[in-house]
Parts: sequence; structure tokens; C-alpha cells
Amino acid sequence: MRSRITLKTRFTLVAAGAVAAVALAITAVAFLAIRTDLQNQVRTEVAARADSVVHEARQYRGRIPDHWIPPHSSGFGVLTYTQLITADGEAWTPEGDTGLLEPSKAAIGVAAGKVAAFYAFAQVNGTQSMVLTAPLARGLAMQVAEPLTSTNLEVTSVGATLAILSAIGVFAATLLGWGVARAGLAPVSRLASVAEEVSLTGDPDRRVEVGRRDELGRLATTFNAMLGALQRSLTAQRRLVSDASHELRTPLASLRLNVEVLAENPEMPAAERQEVLSRVTNQVAELSRLVASVTDLARGEPPATDRSAVHLNAVVADALEAARRDWPKTEFTAYLAGGVVEGSAERLRVAVKNLLDNAAKFGPPEGPVRIRLAGGRLTIRDHGPGIPEDDLPFVFDRFYRALSSRSAPGSGLGLAVVREIVVGHGGTIAAEAAPRGGTIMRLTLPLMGAGQDPAS
Repeated sequence: MRSRITLKTRFTLVAAGAVAAVALAITAVAFLAIRTDLQNQVRTEVAARADSVVHEARQYRGRIPDHWIPPHSSGFGVLTYTQLITADGEAWTPEGDTGLLEPSKAAIGVAAGKVAAFYAFAQVNGTQSMVLTAPLARGLAMQVAEPLTSTNLEVTSVGATLAILSAIGVFAATLLGWGVARAGLAPVSRLASVAEEVSLTGDPDRRVEVGRRDELGRLATTFNAMLGALQRSLTAQRRLVSDASHELRTPLASLRLNVEVLAENPEMPAAERQEVLSRVTNQVAELSRLVASVTDLARGEPPATDRSAVHLNAVVADALEAARRDWPKTEFTAYLAGGVVEGSAERLRVAVKNLLDNAAKFGPPEGPVRIRLAGGRLTIRDHGPGIPEDDLPFVFDRFYRALSSRSAPGSGLGLAVVREIVVGHGGTIAAEAAPRGGTIMRLTLPLMGAGQDPAS
């Protein structure tokens, strides 16, 4: 079951709980320390009274009379109470008292010299007291008691004060924790709002404001980057669908027209029928190439996990072999001394094959095409009419056709596919006019290791 407690509430509760635990520990330590200090004060007073009893007893030089009681001893109240204990267990008490402290085995042991002096808490006449039992003379011990009434009242008052202060501290910490959590989680709230808005509207144009450099700032930056990637992907997808639907409309209409001509004229002469069938075959092939190009653009680049070391020599040789099959009249000559790059061998083969097809298609029927691969640099030169200078910046755009080549077959997607693949591999592609006519395509890819790119 999912928790309904918000992150802000959790932070507040954690802060309050932590402060409460610390406050409880501090209060307990302070309470025990104050109580011990107050009890030590009482112990000091009891010890002082015991010293005065010893001083009074010195006049007898160890021969204390029977039932002797120190001067100023009186009934127990707010003052100390003193009684003597013999080794036989008899209690000598002030006149009028019947003995407020029952002689214990330990007290008798002190009188007999078998037990050392000790402090203890005891109920004296119904009041909690601190009692010191100490030897006074041979066979005689004294017991001095002082009530803890005022001390206990002070301890209770201090405990109540500490509890109130702790409660105030926990309350203040709760408010402070809520404020800190609210301020600290503000970027997360903004991020959640943007995410909800994008989810509802399907529009990734929104961005989260980034005004910090901590982990939340990094989260917002990463979220903005994700939205940017999503926006670019959606824009590319919409543009691709729009352009593809526009470009497919014309060849499909032409194909349909030729098929209708065949269907409506069953008695068409064989020569004319063969001509129409030839046009249909060419149009189907053109549609296949167009769909393949659109598919290549829609695929995008493979994830980094699908990449591996690719030997450019093998990639170019593969594409060259396919081009020679497709363009048997074109003379392809190649010099291959390529390096190793990281990427997709299949995608790179498609890029090189498109460049070779483009050179063969726009070159003379039997004209030469020169290929040179050195390290990570591939140069392909044809001897066709060339590309007008004004068209050079646009030849890699989708569906772009130069005015001089619009009569030639093709969809205008081949070079767009090349740029998509090359840029996805961290490389560059450029077209330029050759010195004595024709076009030069220059493709550059980053090599995996240094020193692999020989001088061209």
C-alpha cells in the first residue's frame, strides 16, 4: 500500500523526532545531574552534622555514657535527627522518641566494627530521608538523618521546567523543520508541477527554473535536459511524419494512375503495356527506397550499449561491394587505410552506401567515383555536374532537392540519413565543389585510439 504522507511531512516528522530524542536525552542528563547535585548538598550537610557529633563525643575519650545523645538533638522535623546504635542492637534516641530508625543488620555491623560507614535512603517518620551510619566509639555507631522534602520539591520543579522547555523546543523544531522542508523541497514541488503539466498537456516546452548547484539543482537540470530531448524527439517525429506523408503522396498517385491505366485497358498493345509495367516497377522500387530512408531516420541512433569497435576498412569495403552490384557501369576506385571507431557497423555501412549511391546517381553513366579512407576521414569524389554553391548548405536537409537534380529519381532523404548517422557517431559530414567539376563528400569520425589516423 502506497504511503499518503508527503515528503515534506516526512522531513518535518523526522526533524521533530530527532529534536525530541535529543531534547529527551539532554533533559534526562540534566535532571539526573541536578538531582545528584542537590542530594550531594544534603549529603554534605549530613556529614557536617556527623562531624559535630564526633566532636561532642571526644570529651568522653571513648567512654561514652549509656543513652548519651548529642546536644541540640530533638525530634525529627525540618532539622536533622540523630540516634546512636549499640553493637547489641539497642537504639539510644532523644528524650521522648521511641526510635525513628529501626536498627538494621548493617547499622549493627557498623557499631560492631564489621561494616564500614555508609549512606542510605530511608523513610523516617513517613518522610524520605538521607541517613548516614558511621562508627562513633567501640561498640557504638551513630545514625544522622536529614529529610529530603525540600530537595525533592526542587528536583520536581526542575524536572517540570526542563519538560516544558523540551516541549517548547520540540514545537519550535517542528515549525523550523516544516519551514526548512518547504524551502528545501520547493524545487521538487516545481518539478512535480511541470511534470504533471507535461503529462496532462503532452507539451514538453515547459522548463524547471534552476537556481542552485546542489543535488536538487542537478535533478532539475537533468529533468530539463530530459524534457529538451523529449521535445526534440517529438518535433523530429512530427516533422518526419509530415514530410514523409507529403513526399509519399506524389509517387503513390503516379503508381495508382499507372495501375488504373492497366486495369482500364486490358487490350493495350504489348509494347505500351510493357512500358507501363516498367514505370510501375520503377515507382515501386522508388517507394521502397523512400520507405527505407524514412525508416532509417525514424530509427535514430542505437544506444551506447549497442555500440562496439568498428573497423572502417571493412565497413567501406562492404558498402563498396554493394554499390558495384547496384551500379555496374560506374567505375569505383578506392584506397582504404581506415582506423577503428566506436559505433554501429550496420548504421555506418548505410551512411557510406548512401554516399556512394549519391555519387553514382549524379555522376556520368560510366564516370569514375574515387574513394579514399585514411584513419577516420572518408572522401568520396564524383565527376557529375556538381552542386550549385547556393545549395551546398542544404543538401543534407530532409527532402531537399537542388533545382538541377529534381528530375532525377530519389526522395531527397539519402544525405539526411547520412548526416543523422554521422552526427550520432560524433562525426561531421560536408559537401564541397570539386576543382574540375563534380562534388566531394568529406566524412570524418573520431577514432577510438590516438595515433591511428595517418596523414592523408
